[in-house]
Amino acid sequence: MAVPPLRVGIISAAWGARAHLPAWRSLDGIEVTAICTSRPETAAKAASDFGIARAFHDFRKMATDPEIDIVDCGTRPPLRFAMVMAALGAGKHVYNGIPFAKNLADARTMVDAWHKAGTVAVVDAFMQAVPAMVQMKAMTDAGWLGELFGADIAFEVPLFSAAQTNVPGYVWFADPANGASAGRNLGSHMLHLLVHFFGPVAAVAADQSLALKEWPLDGETIRPAVPDRASMLLRHASGLPTRLEANWCKIGGDGFRFSVWGSKGRLEARAPVFPMAHDTRLFGTRDAALGSAAMDAIPIEPEHLAMPGCRAIADRPETGLFALASIFAQMRDAIHGRGKAAPDFAQALHVHEVVEAAVLASDERRWIDV
Repeated sequence: MAVPPLRVGIISAAWGARAHLPAWRSLDGIEVTAICTSRPETAAKAASDFGIARAFHDFRKMATDPEIDIVDCGTRPPLRFAMVMAALGAGKHVYNGIPFAKNLADARTMVDAWHKAGTVAVVDAFMQAVPAMVQMKAMTDAGWLGELFGADIAFEVPLFSAAQTNVPGYVWFADPANGASAGRNLGSHMLHLLVHFFGPVAAVAADQSLALKEWPLDGETIRPAVPDRASMLLRHASGLPTRLEANWCKIGGDGFRFSVWGSKGRLEARAPVFPMAHDTRLFGTRDAALGSAAMDAIPIEPEHLAMPGCRAIADRPETGLFALASIFAQMRDAIHGRGKAAPDFAQALHVHEVVEAAVLASDERRWIDV
């Protein structure tokens, strides 16, 4: 007997429609049936523009609609909380953005609601599904590096500079009421990757500060009130030390890089900005000679460039397409009782606990247990 498709309702005609919609539509067994914005006219236009059957302007009605199985919650953290709670309260499966929440209380409340609902709940930390990262983890787990000694991860880009704002749609990052900062936004994505690779974090030391005091935007001046850089030293429960750097105002920043080393060698994933399937490259070396450890390009194995029941193509440049589709595919399969969806709300809560511990560590200038 054929299994009916899972019906998805997307909240957001911006990131949700631009990035999530094509990823959902690349999957077998999925049908995007509804979209929600804050006003009737924008909802109707989004439904028409993207060829979606139903338009909502009240997320509560979408959440309780019996013809929707999965609610994909876009927008910024303070708005998403009520959306997630409404969806979980109605027994829906939920896809939630990053940062997970605006504060730890909201994070814990959402996780409690998830446990009560007993549904599948996943977060938008899709770096771990980028093929280069999938292969990097497989090689690490298989012992290519030998005994693990440590890891560095950095995401340093000029989203904002004194000359221009390169991402005008993200000026909400400036307001602490939105639960934003370099450590919370860029940092959360990297922390998910570190936890995925190396397990939970036991303690953190950190330094966070605001360097660029003004962002120009269309003749106006945005004055941010959150840290635009964060440095974290992490001690995982396994004892492994790792280090994280997040900076969204670094002119000439190297983009993203993730380096892991051990007794036999080093692996490094690199991307020009946010890691995507089409532009993240993997490098490695086992040369122990001083000054001669060239990092050689490592081809990605074909098995990491495809997902069952997914038509997304890994080398297509659409924003996050293949990695997002991979996360969605795991979610689809978990709903049908096949495998486990990841990164789930349990991982998201732990990452948020690390984020909050890092804020305290920076304020108090000491190590904080997570």
